[in-house]
Amino acid sequence: MSTTTVPPKRLDASSRAKRERSVREVLATLRLENLAPSKEVVELASEYIEGRLEAKQLTAAVRRLYRQR
Repeated sequence: MSTTTVPPKRLDASSRAKRERSVREVLATLRLENLAPSKEVVELASEYIEGRLEAKQLTAAVRRLYRQR
C-alpha cells in the first residue's frame, strides 16, 4: 500500500540495492536495541526503497509519526 501519490523515481539496480541494504541495516540495529518498527515505518521504508521517498523525506515522515504519539 503506497502512502504517497508520487510516482517512483527511476532507480538503477545498484541504487535500489543500496537503499534496501541501508533499510536492512537500520532494522537490524533496531532489533539489537530490542525495538521493533511500526507497520507505518516499514511502509515508509518500502516507499524509500522503491524510490518514492528520498532519505530526508523518509526521516521527516518518521519524525512526524513519532510526534503524533
